[in-house]
Amino acid sequence: MPDPRFDPSKSVTFDLVHGLVHLEGAPSRLLVPADALAALVGAAGADAAAVFGRSLGDAMGRRVAGRLAGGVSAAPVEAVVEHLGGELALAGLGSLAIERWGRALVLVLDQSPLGAGGDALLEAVLAAAIEAAAGRRVRAVRLGRDGVRARFFVGGDTGAGKLKAWLAEGVAWGEALVRLHAPPDAHSDRGDA
Repeated sequence: MPDPRFDPSKSVTFDLVHGLVHLEGAPSRLLVPADALAALVGAAGADAAAVFGRSLGDAMGRRVAGRLAGGVSAAPVEAVVEHLGGELALAGLGSLAIERWGRALVLVLDQSPLGAGGDALLEAVLAAAIEAAAGRRVRAVRLGRDGVRARFFVGGDTGAGKLKAWLAEGVAWGEALVRLHAPPDAHSDRGDA
């Protein structure tokens, strides 16, 4: 049976009598201005922002896994991205798409109201969401930002570590992804998507 498309109808309900917002029957949610959230996350520091982002992403990933028949591993990657994109959109974090760079998975997030200052938070959200949905450890690394569009590599510790190092050295993200796919003997620190 094919996986159902993401259906946002009735995902968010408003209990105006009690002043509550619910997401798919989960405990109450808050509607918070993006700039206030960005200020709070910035003041909290990198570690607290990562914990907060992982908490958001974990809940998203569990909801995605619960919707896909046969689990995430049996679903096409496009279906998983559609459902994860729906979760991010419901949270007001932007619009998600996928790009394929060889074996590398690159997620593209457009129109996040958090801007460049929120990219570290988004790394944590994306990694935790995919971990919770797929049941395996992953890391997300922001590759670059073009205005309102940010690209994130999602993969294992080795590939993510190499990408972070190359980006820190000033290697363009496209070149870093090419290096990631080079055979191990082509360069001593290349290979391993």
